[in-house]
Amino acid sequence: MQKNTYIDGHPLQAAFVANIWERFVELVVMQGEDILSDVDIEFPSRAVSSILLIGDNEKLTVADIAKTLNQPHQLVTQRIDLLLDLNVVERVPDPVDKRRKIIQLTPKGHEQYKALKARLIEAEAAFLELFDELGCDLSKLAVRAIDLLQNRPLLSRIQSQSTT
Repeated sequence: MQKNTYIDGHPLQAAFVANIWERFVELVVMQGEDILSDVDIEFPSRAVSSILLIGDNEKLTVADIAKTLNQPHQLVTQRIDLLLDLNVVERVPDPVDKRRKIIQLTPKGHEQYKALKARLIEAEAAFLELFDELGCDLSKLAVRAIDLLQNRPLLSRIQSQSTT
């Protein structure tokens, strides 16, 4: 990943916030792979939220996971298929509704989940250190930015500038 790009120093840099944050996300994902493999967690960092949700809850379907994580059903299905291949989760019939398939951790999945929870505590501390160095909590800042843009989209902001 290139350290600095043309837009990093460009006078219109603010208009490229999505590109900059995308690079940030990719960097965190790549480094997330390292912190997981360091403790022998076999699934990819992009599946962490799914494993955490499954481990923290019971009787979840793929649709439940997709809805709770606000992710596309197809993406969650792909992640679950990968986790099935890794023998971290399994599909079992719902005892109440045989048409539904419940996703649950396997014995191996429970071990991976326990290792994940311990590693996430350490990752939280590392991120808090980073946020302290930055002087802001990036998680809270991103959530606030999302809320503000949902309430007043960029187009509305541009249009209001042209009327003033």
